[in-house]
Amino acid sequence: MGVFGDRLRREREMRGVTLDEISESTKISRRHLEALEREHFDHLPGGVFNKGFVRAYAHFLGIDEDQAVADYSLASNEQPEAEDKFPLEIHDEPNRELNPRRSSLPLIFALAALAGVLVGYFFWLKSKPHSAPGTATTQAAPAPDTVPTTSASPATPAGNPEPTAAAPAPIKPEPQDAATAQPKKPAEKTFFVVVKAKEDSWVSIVADGKSVMQRTLIADRQKLVKAGKEIVLRTGNAGGIDVIFNGKPLGALGNENEPRTLTFNATGLVQ
Repeated sequence: MGVFGDRLRREREMRGVTLDEISESTKISRRHLEALEREHFDHLPGGVFNKGFVRAYAHFLGIDEDQAVADYSLASNEQPEAEDKFPLEIHDEPNRELNPRRSSLPLIFALAALAGVLVGYFFWLKSKPHSAPGTATTQAAPAPDTVPTTSASPATPAGNPEPTAAAPAPIKPEPQDAATAQPKKPAEKTFFVVVKAKEDSWVSIVADGKSVMQRTLIADRQKLVKAGKEIVLRTGNAGGIDVIFNGKPLGALGNENEPRTLTFNATGLVQ
C-alpha cells in the first residue's frame, strides 16, 4: 500500500468510519473504494471518474478535496487537468448569414388566426341567451288557485270528521362535524443539541432520520441542531468536542481521537 492509499485509510479509521458507510453515502462501490486505498488504480474506471471518487471520499471524511486529488495524481502518475473539460464542447455561434432574411408569413398567419378566434368568441357571447334573474323562482311557485282545500269529498261518509293535516316534524340539529369534535393532537415537543469544537473534530449528525452534517467541525466553531424525535451524533474525536443538551452541558465524552456515538431524544441522552 502506498502513501496516498495509506493516508486515506488512516483518515477514515481515525474517524471510526467504515467503507460500507462511505459507499452508502457516495454511491461508490466498496470494490472501488478498496482499490483507492490499496492504490490498485488499474481496477478503477480511469480518467475523471477516479478523481471524482477521490473527491467524494475526501468530502465525506471532511479533508481537503483538492489536496487529495493532487496526491492521487502524483500516486497514479497522471497529469492534473481541469475536470470539467469536455472534448466535444462547442462554443462557435451559428452563421447568421446562411439565413439573412426571415419570412414574416408565419407571424401573419398567427395574427390572422388569433383575430378569427376573438371575432368568433365575440359573436358567441352576443348570441348567448341571458335569462332574467328570479325567473326560475317565479315559475316554481304554485298558483294561488291550486292550493288544496280542506272541504270533504263527496265520497266521505256523513258524520265522519275530516282528517287533519299532519304536524311538521321537528327540526333536528345537525351533528357536529367529526373533524371539529376530535381533540387536537398536541404539538410535538422539540429539543436541541449544541456541539462545540475545542479542536478540529469530525462530526456526523442525523436529526429525525435526516442527515444534517458530515464534515470536520473547525475549532471554536459550534453547530445547533433541533429535532422532535431523535438526534444521533457521531464523532471521531470525543475529547475534542463539548455537547450541550437543552442548555445543559454533558461534560467529558471521551478521550482525544476516540470514536463515540450519542443518541438523544426529548428526555435526554439515551446512549
